[in-house]
Amino acid sequence: MPRVDSTNDSDRGQAYTLEGFISAMIVLMAILLALQSVVITPTTGGLADRTAQSQVQQETQDALVVAAAADHDEKKNLSEMVRYWNDSDSADPSEFHNPSESDSVTGYYNASNQTELYDEFVLGEILSDRFTERGMSYNVELVYWNKSEDEYESEYLVYQGESEAVTASYMVTLFQDDELTGGPGTVDENDDYPIPRATDDDSKVYNVVEVRVAVW
Repeated sequence: MPRVDSTNDSDRGQAYTLEGFISAMIVLMAILLALQSVVITPTTGGLADRTAQSQVQQETQDALVVAAAADHDEKKNLSEMVRYWNDSDSADPSEFHNPSESDSVTGYYNASNQTELYDEFVLGEILSDRFTERGMSYNVELVYWNKSEDEYESEYLVYQGESEAVTASYMVTLFQDDELTGGPGTVDENDDYPIPRATDDDSKVYNVVEVRVAVW
């Protein structure tokens, strides 16, 4: 009667077990590396890490506060930025003054440091230095109350697309006698100015605009 070699069977079983263990470890390492890449890369699905979100939100809020309090003799502050509308005969009445003309940002400013946004506005310079240089994107949206439509509407000042983002905002009060900074006239006199009056005619307050910045 032939004798069964139990030693060979045992060695073969151990080899299969070891091979299965190594395969499982390889799969586990691949999963861990994939998870780490999602956390480390901020542009994958937005700013996924909460610490990074908090930091970017604070930077954005600080930029808005600094821009709101900027000296009028230097680059334009938030209120002047909101009023940078050109009503001259040669200008397109549906656009801010000298926007970045391209197929993707028609009527808006883009985020480079070679545009009106960077040259004229404190906020544009800060956002470019803090975020554009780091490969991040952002939108600047002006949100206001439309009394005749009885709803909030918005106008983009900077538009770079849609994504999950960190947002920060600052409220700017416009008065009826505030002059446009990109052309002649006041906000109340210009029928083409996209932000309408939200108050009664006898009120000095014209509207309150939320300057909302979304970063991703």
